[in-house]
Amino acid sequence: MSISARKVLLPTAISLALLLTLALPAAAQSRSIRGKVTDEKGEPVADAQITIQGMDIVRTLTTKTNKKGEYVYMLGLQLGTYRVIVRKPGYQPKYMENVRPQLNEEMVVDFKLVPGEGAKLEFEMTAEEKIEYEKQRQEQERRNKFSSEVRTYFENGVKLSDQGMHAEAIAEFNKALEKVPDLAVVVARVADSYLKLGKNEEALANYKKAIELAPNDPVLHTNMGVVLSNMGKTAESQEAFKKAAALNPAAAGQSFYNLGVTMVNSGKTAEAADAFKQAIAADPNHAESYYQLGMALSGKQETIPAAIEALKKYIEIGKKPDQVEVAKQIIAALGGK
Repeated sequence: MSISARKVLLPTAISLALLLTLALPAAAQSRSIRGKVTDEKGEPVADAQITIQGMDIVRTLTTKTNKKGEYVYMLGLQLGTYRVIVRKPGYQPKYMENVRPQLNEEMVVDFKLVPGEGAKLEFEMTAEEKIEYEKQRQEQERRNKFSSEVRTYFENGVKLSDQGMHAEAIAEFNKALEKVPDLAVVVARVADSYLKLGKNEEALANYKKAIELAPNDPVLHTNMGVVLSNMGKTAESQEAFKKAAALNPAAAGQSFYNLGVTMVNSGKTAEAADAFKQAIAADPNHAESYYQLGMALSGKQETIPAAIEALKKYIEIGKKPDQVEVAKQIIAALGGK
């Protein structure tokens, strides 16, 4: 929620208050909510959307922070209870409830935002989403409460893995799991190391365990899809990639590309072409999908024009010089210009 919420009494004296009451119209006696929005470094967050929702009466008021990250709202605030919400693209939203600005007082509600996606706030969630949110919160707490010993084992494992010493890395990760067995991030690293060692059965078992602990992590589903593809379990691999795409639409291009590669490896060229088309639809700049689509479509006379177009697009945006050259040669061989 917010970092601070405090009331600042406007300086008044009995005689001055009486004078103001007699001399000023009722409109001059106002309530206000103000505050400042900063990031983790204490820097101001400009243009953050501030929404003030009435809890006693149905009313929604909005404003934005200025260049200094400050905001103030005082027009039309009636006596009552409010919820103050702050949103800014690139940051996780936050809110403060039970804000009760009083007459001739300023209610100060400050926020400190952390980077992240614009997730739903708790009061916006369904019952099912709240259950899942609580699971993820507890998982995050467990990660944050690594003992120094567990953290040391984990960091040692990461260093060994980065050096290509995956068997040794697994031993360190397992030491961490002996202390805290249900840490998805550690189980996933074990699975990753088994995958690098070519031990697909062990990798698959650990990816499945990690997914049980963190079912909404798209990377886990993607990696499990790779393992299943390596094992020749095409149908299961496809489902894993599709799940990854559904969980993270922003990365769906890569997920559908992975699916297409699985299809190519299993000899299902038509299905592969469909997957590469889905990858391009999700990410029009996914260069490798154009290349693979062109290759998949180049084998039939009726799809040659589409193959040439896909390969031309790859030449335009592709990053691999050798594949660019191959694309040019194939276009020439197909009669394209």
